[in-house]
Amino acid sequence: MSEHLYTYIDPPNPRHIEQIVDVLQSNGVIAVPAGTNWVFAADPKSKKALARFQRMKPDRPADRPFALMCTDISMANGMAEVDSTVYKTLRRIWPGAYTVLLRSGRELPKLLATKRKNVGVRVPDDPLALLVVEAFGGPLLITTVPRHENGEHRTLGYEVAEAFGNDIDLVVDLGEPLSGAETTVLDLTEGDVVIVREGAGDTSMFL
Repeated sequence: MSEHLYTYIDPPNPRHIEQIVDVLQSNGVIAVPAGTNWVFAADPKSKKALARFQRMKPDRPADRPFALMCTDISMANGMAEVDSTVYKTLRRIWPGAYTVLLRSGRELPKLLATKRKNVGVRVPDDPLALLVVEAFGGPLLITTVPRHENGEHRTLGYEVAEAFGNDIDLVVDLGEPLSGAETTVLDLTEGDVVIVREGAGDTSMFL
């Protein structure tokens, strides 16, 4: 059964952050709030963690890659191609409730051992998630925590722990409910902004 770690952010508890990073560096999987919803997060290089992601989301298409969570545009650059046009768009929306599809960058094959052409990247407006990524020292592989069977979103940490406590190692919780809303997905692989899915992120600026 996973540990449910209630922590705080202002200021953060150094021992808690160290514990979280230790789990991630040991092929572990954590659940962490990421602004609008809960995500599972792991070391992108961990094949064991990836297998656990796939086991927890069996209905996810096998050829649909998981996203990366970064702290900022600088970290995303290298994982993805960020030219001047893409950079201007990212500056407008990050951090925020957007997952962005970008062309894969030169460093991505080293991180994920993949030759895929595109990569999804997220920089959430969430201080705890950003702190975890910063402490880990690089992008984290993420996927949204599945909804309840009735279709409702899981908004509280204890709901995540009850449903997936046997499959993950740590639930990192500030004790606050999330909206549960999906991120807005934008495709920037061809330069222009294509709205793939409308979610919590405002799309009016692109219409």
